[in-house]
Amino acid sequence: MNLNNIFTTLDSQIPIVALDVMAPEEAAIILWLATEAKRKLDNLQVYFWNLGASTLEECLVATDGGLVFKPVAEYKRPPQADPLIYIFDYIHQFTGNGVFILGDVHPFIGKNSPQLSWEIITRVKNLYHRLKPTDKRIIFLGQNIQLHESLIRLIPYCEIPLPSIEQIQGLIDSYLEYLKDSATEQQVQFRVSLSVEEKETLARAALGLTLEEISDFLRLTVKERLSDNKVVIDSSIAPQAVQYKTRLLSQMGIELGKPATIPFGGLDLLREWLTRRRRLFTQEARSLHLPQPKGVLLAGPPGVGKSLLAKNIATILNLPLLQLDIASLLGSLVGESEGNVRRALKTAEAIAPCVLWVDEIEKALSGSGDSSGVSQRILGNLLTFMSECTAGVFVVATCNDPSALPSELKRKGRFDENFFVDLPSEPERCQILKIHLERFGIAVEDEYLEAIAASTVKFSGAELETLAAEAALLAFDEGRPQQVTLADLETCRQTITPLAIQDAAAVERMQAWASTARRASSPVVAAKTQSLRAAKFRNMN
Repeated sequence: MNLNNIFTTLDSQIPIVALDVMAPEEAAIILWLATEAKRKLDNLQVYFWNLGASTLEECLVATDGGLVFKPVAEYKRPPQADPLIYIFDYIHQFTGNGVFILGDVHPFIGKNSPQLSWEIITRVKNLYHRLKPTDKRIIFLGQNIQLHESLIRLIPYCEIPLPSIEQIQGLIDSYLEYLKDSATEQQVQFRVSLSVEEKETLARAALGLTLEEISDFLRLTVKERLSDNKVVIDSSIAPQAVQYKTRLLSQMGIELGKPATIPFGGLDLLREWLTRRRRLFTQEARSLHLPQPKGVLLAGPPGVGKSLLAKNIATILNLPLLQLDIASLLGSLVGESEGNVRRALKTAEAIAPCVLWVDEIEKALSGSGDSSGVSQRILGNLLTFMSECTAGVFVVATCNDPSALPSELKRKGRFDENFFVDLPSEPERCQILKIHLERFGIAVEDEYLEAIAASTVKFSGAELETLAAEAALLAFDEGRPQQVTLADLETCRQTITPLAIQDAAAVERMQAWASTARRASSPVVAAKTQSLRAAKFRNMN
């Protein structure tokens, strides 16, 4: 069932349906239901009830198109009566017809919910059968609805998606016009200076927000820009929308990532693989119905640059980057964690095409010490999303210990490819050192870089970054800013013990797993002789 045919469903003697909607949109959905019920269900009255309301309320559409709640005088619950049981009894005995919207009832009839009540479930099933021959209908409305197994096949379910860019553009046009009319009534000058392209940019910046949140943002922006009885809405509003969205999404465990400022060195095979798939996210590829890439699993020892690589992948694919922090989505209530993850994935789908980065995925999905099955249910949500999402969400999962990952996630076909990011080879170490030294404005001759690269076997990318920073500080302390010598690099190298030596067993286990994955870098053919390099290395200055 989808939102467009909900009234067809209700009119076909299916008396109860469930609508999953994000909390900010609930009032807008109630208004829409009240409006459409008048038109499609023979002018039926619409009523609203939840545990927070002291009474049953009739939903009316005001002359200005807004929503008005009018208490129903006949609804008089005795003080000692259970409110939930009483509303079901009231609907059953109600002599008229109508659509009853019951808000946030799902915890009492929800799968794995600690508040689940068999008495309530039984009453819902009884109502389902008894309301069929009548013109009384029930709509369960709430966020993260998961019905109990005994109700799934009885009650059709619809998850309301986040608005598309076309819907957002329509809202922006109409709402700015509404704000302009309001400003005119208050004798405030209101000017909209947005081209068609700038309006589209603003709409794209708002992707992932609900229509109600976008309306809130526009009102807030108008208030902030009101000066000398004037308001100007121009292209500078789009960055403000991104900041507003960033703040809201961060509360949901989603961070809008910033573009990579540091390129990555080496990893030529992975770079080539990504470059070949960049055009698959274009409109041309979608018009040809070419399959959208699902994502990659990046596994490797700590410090090899997987996080930096995830940011660079978004840059290579020319897509926005979202970081999903699963740990921050874990809630204390049963079902809360899975609901939070579903909502986050739903947001990513609305923003698509995009890159969704899940860092250290094994910590959230390993299931270690999880007796409640939350990890398995989160894994199920993620796997379902990856298999069904066609909007262009490219999942980049990074992992330090693939042995801790569930086998369902690692098997072929789940991700497009599993890449092993090994410790950098000697040529890659040269590239990485050069990149980090150039960040400090330091240029070092290639033969010196080759010499230090030859002596940094088992160094990770993070350890090479530390080496470059320490050498830059050493030169600065000795009064030679931005003049790093090979001797400086060698002195600092001797102070660093790589993790691959400190925890050699863990790194070796990781490298053993590499045989089941695709390597991110081409193998390096060893040089026949090292005499010239060794000679250069001895020339410390």
